[in-house]
Amino acid sequence: MGQLLLLASLAASALAFLGIPGIPVLALVALAVLLLAAGVLLGARPAGVLIVLLACFIAFIVAPDGLPAIIKAAGGNPLRFFRSYGLWVEIAAIALMIVFFVLAVKRRGPGGYHAAMEAAEDIDRAVSLIGKVAAFLFIPMMVIIFYDVTQRKIIEYDSGFIDSGFYFSSTKLQELEWHLHAVLFMMCLGFAYVKDAHVRIELVRDRLSPRKRVWLELLGIVLFLIPYCIIIGKLGYTFAERAWNTNEISAAQTGLSHRWVIKAFLPLGFVILGAAGIAALLKCWVYLFGPPDLQERSGEYAGTHHADLPEDVVTKGPVTD
Repeated sequence: MGQLLLLASLAASALAFLGIPGIPVLALVALAVLLLAAGVLLGARPAGVLIVLLACFIAFIVAPDGLPAIIKAAGGNPLRFFRSYGLWVEIAAIALMIVFFVLAVKRRGPGGYHAAMEAAEDIDRAVSLIGKVAAFLFIPMMVIIFYDVTQRKIIEYDSGFIDSGFYFSSTKLQELEWHLHAVLFMMCLGFAYVKDAHVRIELVRDRLSPRKRVWLELLGIVLFLIPYCIIIGKLGYTFAERAWNTNEISAAQTGLSHRWVIKAFLPLGFVILGAAGIAALLKCWVYLFGPPDLQERSGEYAGTHHADLPEDVVTKGPVTD
């Protein structure tokens, strides 16, 4: 039942974001929050609670009839308000998400740390699914590259071919190549972090004990990864919104239109990376403070992948904890 309420809350948030004639956005947002709270009380999965609450927050902030309408009704300027108090709005939203998540973890049972670990694994599965699906974009990208090179270098602009229905502007093809590459990269950023595939400078980390490695990971997530994802998400949204409002197209005369589509993947990619960071944060928290039976399950960042280190250093570090 809790999961059904989450889905209903997500649907209400989506309707608030899209805007339904005759239905106030604030009413839809309030309905979404009430459904979410009911889902939390009935033991909904904590990862779903985070996702739905983020959707509610986005709908409330972005929809013209949401928070901007409240600010206008109070005689204020929404743009000036967000410039002056945007940081406090974000802090309030993060605090609210933490409160709802903690409540969801406590209601989920059987133990808070087990529920937190379940949430981390749910987020990992969602991020991995997105990355695996996006990885197939390399197939059309390779086909387009092969076709473009063949068209330019082998056929060499044969007049008969140019007049046929198989000819495409090389500018369009090249832009489509880097569009697909950008989407592939952005959608797989979080997947790479889930798989611990990003490049690490482990000169110091490899010589630390497992608990210190996890502490280092936790501090890196809190101080660098999540703040950076928030900043790029905000700037990326503005980047895409401006392209949408101006109907931006390629600077090339024969290039692609609808430039907002590719720009929208910038904030989306960093939202997914931020989600992967939250999953890693939960794993680190469980490893450091949770029960011993969860240490192996949550110890993803306690080890090292370097094969040239002695086995005891890999598993225990140079000194025991």
